[in-house]
Amino acid sequence: MTNPRVPLMITAALLAALTGCSSSGGTEASAAPSAGSTDKQREREAQLATCMKGKGFTYHPNVSGPDLPDAVKQEMSGDYSGMRKYREKYGFGFAASLVYPNDNVGRISRQMGDGGDDPNSKVVAGLSKQQREVYFDTMTTCRLEMINKATGKKLKSMEEAAKAQGELIKQIISREIDGDPKLVELADTFAGCLKGKGYRVGSQRPSDIATSTEKPFMKELGASSEPDGARALLQREIKAALEDLECGKDFYAAYRPKLNEVYNNDRLLPDESIQAGTTMMVLE
Repeated sequence: MTNPRVPLMITAALLAALTGCSSSGGTEASAAPSAGSTDKQREREAQLATCMKGKGFTYHPNVSGPDLPDAVKQEMSGDYSGMRKYREKYGFGFAASLVYPNDNVGRISRQMGDGGDDPNSKVVAGLSKQQREVYFDTMTTCRLEMINKATGKKLKSMEEAAKAQGELIKQIISREIDGDPKLVELADTFAGCLKGKGYRVGSQRPSDIATSTEKPFMKELGASSEPDGARALLQREIKAALEDLECGKDFYAAYRPKLNEVYNNDRLLPDESIQAGTTMMVLE
């Protein structure tokens, strides 16, 4: 998803869903941007506004993206009590997308709104259809210029930027997550506990074991998205999510904070609309 005509407030979120890739090819939960990354975003937004102005368009710097609910932040933190509180009601968050759609915490149904407090919503609303196309095309041009200048790359589209971002994240996770001896040891213990409870574990790599128990529920929900069926699925999901947590509480305490660091890392491509970590749309 790199269409420049997507409304401003959801561009980052949808791109995050595509570019937040783990070594197993899925997407992973990541933290909301840190204070340092927010400062960098503010700087990039100022650069974008300057570029747009130079090309004849108005763009207001915006760093107030959609905030994550506290329950989601707790689940993503690795803190046992916070994760348990989330999972007792929402399981892994898949069926909860249908059972509790208004809670805005589902893994596949976060409500992104219509622009919220984005100061550019009014700017875009005042443009004709043709002007909007030019506006977003110009924004894409500016973003690519910023990325290429900062990285020395010669990316020609946001699709290329998203692909490059995903590949970079895979490399970092392979090296710093799956190559971490402590996480490898904790993942081994985690896997043994899950197997003892009857769960199938295909891979014991840290980035894989983190979502080993939840993947079947994601696939099951995708095959049947009826609300009535989702309620029954949620009860099974809650049971599995709590057992998963009990087996992996030591693992998650070490894994989640380190994964969050990956997504807030300066090595990622310097543009907030392709940063994996702006929101949690779809997890691994």
